[in-house]
Amino acid sequence: MAERSEITKRLSDLVAKRLVSQDEYWSSEVTFDQWRDSERRIDFVGFKPGRSGMAVTAATIELGEFSCYEVKSCMGDFKSGHGLSFYGDHNYLVTTQEFAEELYQKIMLPNNIDAVLCPDKNWTRLYRKFDFGPNRNRARPASEMLWNIVLVHGHRNG
Repeated sequence: MAERSEITKRLSDLVAKRLVSQDEYWSSEVTFDQWRDSERRIDFVGFKPGRSGMAVTAATIELGEFSCYEVKSCMGDFKSGHGLSFYGDHNYLVTTQEFAEELYQKIMLPNNIDAVLCPDKNWTRLYRKFDFGPNRNRARPASEMLWNIVLVHGHRNG
């Protein structure tokens, strides 16, 4: 069995590949409520404007959808208190097939996610191991979600 850090890296690489293939704007390690007691960091946040054949405008941004991905490699990681923040329109837990099965058997899967994503046998893509259907309960406004994605990239004056 690979080390926790190696599994996390491999799972994270698959999330990044998925976000790129879905033509989303995205960032990793996105922090919300920075410098507050309620500060939370989400492993990956992706954004896709609501286009429907339209150019990207303020309206298409407000109609856009956010996807949040939390990567967990093992029970220690899952129970660490870091992560499991799901603020998007679509929320995913990303883990190994074995750990997904363990969480399922122990009735520990989060109830506010759309699906549990796992790598295929060759670790080339993610698939839906457990699908709970669309959750669509975005907890934050589009402007806040986008601003926090931008902050990760350091696009701040002064």
